[in-house]
Amino acid sequence: MSKAAPALLVLFAACRHAPVEPCPASQLVADVAPPASRPSPFDSAFRAAGAEFHVPPALLAGLGWVETRWQMVEGAEEFPGRAPAFGVMALRGATLERGAALAGVSVEAARHEPVANIRAAAALLDLYAREAGIDRTRIEAWSTVVSRYSDIGLHEGRAAYAREVDRALARTGAGPSLAPPAAPGACPPPPATGAPDYAPAVWRPSPNFDQRAADSTGAIHLVIIHTCESNYTSCWSWLENPVSQASAHYVVNEDGSAISQLVLEQNRAWHIAALYDCTLNRRHDCWLNGVQSNHFTVGIEHAGFASQDSFPRAQLDASAALVCDVTRDHGIPRDWQHIVGHGQLQPANRTDPGPHWPWVAYLHRVQARCGELVVDDSAEFNDLGVATAAVPAAWPASDTTPDFYGGGYRWAPTQPDAADSAVFSFLVATAGPRTVDARWTSGSNRSPLAAYAVVTAAGNTVATLTVDQRTGGGSWHTLGTWTLPPGWNRVVLLRRGASGSVVVADAVRVRE
Repeated sequence: MSKAAPALLVLFAACRHAPVEPCPASQLVADVAPPASRPSPFDSAFRAAGAEFHVPPALLAGLGWVETRWQMVEGAEEFPGRAPAFGVMALRGATLERGAALAGVSVEAARHEPVANIRAAAALLDLYAREAGIDRTRIEAWSTVVSRYSDIGLHEGRAAYAREVDRALARTGAGPSLAPPAAPGACPPPPATGAPDYAPAVWRPSPNFDQRAADSTGAIHLVIIHTCESNYTSCWSWLENPVSQASAHYVVNEDGSAISQLVLEQNRAWHIAALYDCTLNRRHDCWLNGVQSNHFTVGIEHAGFASQDSFPRAQLDASAALVCDVTRDHGIPRDWQHIVGHGQLQPANRTDPGPHWPWVAYLHRVQARCGELVVDDSAEFNDLGVATAAVPAAWPASDTTPDFYGGGYRWAPTQPDAADSAVFSFLVATAGPRTVDARWTSGSNRSPLAAYAVVTAAGNTVATLTVDQRTGGGSWHTLGTWTLPPGWNRVVLLRRGASGSVVVADAVRVRE
């Protein structure tokens, strides 16, 4: 018996009102075959709750996987009108309270204790099964219960949620024992990729958008990173529902295998309820203060929760590829002022993507996708495997002048006999031409002849160039293009020069 068989039965039951088209067996495997099965950390709780409330333990495990990837989440509000989700089973609001009452546990226990949370979910499923009058011995009969548990209003979303539960059932290894084989020869077609702005995405248009302002405040300028505080299907279904009055341009799923585009980038999605305040963004572009942040941003939601301990590498990789595409299309710099978190710009009531979003590694991923590597003057903003900086302790740190790259910059007065320099080192994997750019903060006291030396891994100085740091702050300026060997090459900012000015060490960028 195929592992896909029970999955198909549940899928057909969930989609019985939707058109079903033939598809090749190879597509069936790609659509429903799960990754290798592995036990959950809550298997004993699933078994006990299943026995107590007459719910298949595999179904409890499958729902827990779809909702939270078997994590105990501490929910937060992301979308107005949607209560926060809690626990392995992502119970929310009145549903959580009802499940707790049915299971005879406190609401606080259902929120924070795994066993109580799973029992509350099982009690709800038991109630739904009794009210639907299903034959509990037939896994396909549970499709109506699964649909209700999803709390998704759109039919397409409920069907997609059922497919995700099917995959999770197969993942547990218990799926094949739950139902007889499905009738061969048909399966629902997968969603077509080829979204208007990002071809790998699925186009799921949301009605929740309007037009950007025609003036400069409507120019796309920032990317905002969110977490959905829900699973992928629930996320895009909610944002596609006109009832929500919320949207984002994109949603990235948990394992990076799917992205939905909901709103054209040229239009204004409704993903952040905050007026822009430059003091929350390193004093960047203060002329936008008081402008509604949706006007000039692209919003990207990620399935998952701000409270989770980590984010899957595959999800981060898929998101980085998307953000590279967005920034490249709109000329958005890939730096700390232009790729920011929701909670950073709306700190009063949002925290996403949360304290465990790996910002340094993520930004380096985005940059690498676009063929660039940035070295900051501060180690905390560098991926030390490929980028390091050595700045003498005598060079003071400052963030007085805005538009620096990371958390600030270092500076030093010029002197005719100065020998100490700021060194930006970067790892070149394969020999080839590289374009090198430098960035600084500008001011009237900056040197008009700040000298940068480009030194190869072999120790050869291929060029020494001077730039005028009095102007052009906060932008990248090309020093030149050279063929560099494998290994740690470097750019050295000298402070040797006539007294009376300063040089600023902020960041260096290398492009393929």
